[in-house]
Amino acid sequence: MVRKVMCADDDEHIHLFLRAVLEISPVVMMKSFYNGKDAYEEFQKVDYDLIITDLSMPEMTGLDFMRALSQSKTKFKIPPVVVMSSMSDSSLIMKCLNAGVADYIIKPAEPSRIRSTVFGLLRLDNTGKPLSHRTLSSFMGEMTLTKASGKLLLTDGDAAGEMVYEDGKLKQIRFGAMNGLEALEEAKKSKFLQISFVASDAATGVQIT
Repeated sequence: MVRKVMCADDDEHIHLFLRAVLEISPVVMMKSFYNGKDAYEEFQKVDYDLIITDLSMPEMTGLDFMRALSQSKTKFKIPPVVVMSSMSDSSLIMKCLNAGVADYIIKPAEPSRIRSTVFGLLRLDNTGKPLSHRTLSSFMGEMTLTKASGKLLLTDGDAAGEMVYEDGKLKQIRFGAMNGLEALEEAKKSKFLQISFVASDAATGVQIT
């Protein structure tokens, strides 16, 4: 089954780069938009499996685009959203993750980092083929897509931790002795990570402000 990816970025080179990185997979099809306004209009008409967005764009910024998505009343579910931006402030990154963004990639990024996140969310391996096992990115995508509340319990034999979600939004993460963004990046690096989900009835309506 084809996975449809929307990319919203005002830099043509980013679109060319992402297309080269992602379309090594025969099942990934990427469509380009150069501002949040055009991307949002497309979202109202077409069902996508994943959205990649920059934050700094003309007409409608990435943050405004994500706000519009969260308030949309279209028949389509909001797919996992990945922010890809040169803004590297850790508080901004955690704000985006806390607001329901599936992942945040800092530009410039290595192809392997992009494939790991995007293919993981699309349930593909690093060669673009359907997964035989679940990755952390695929769990994160499912949590945001289904607006789940609960914990992802993480362990790799050496370290353990948890990711706390409320209504599909990441509220807290720790892994080993680390917290926040540092913990998330360390967990993603683990080659032997085991993940389990414990549901919760808690839910909030937090949005980007």
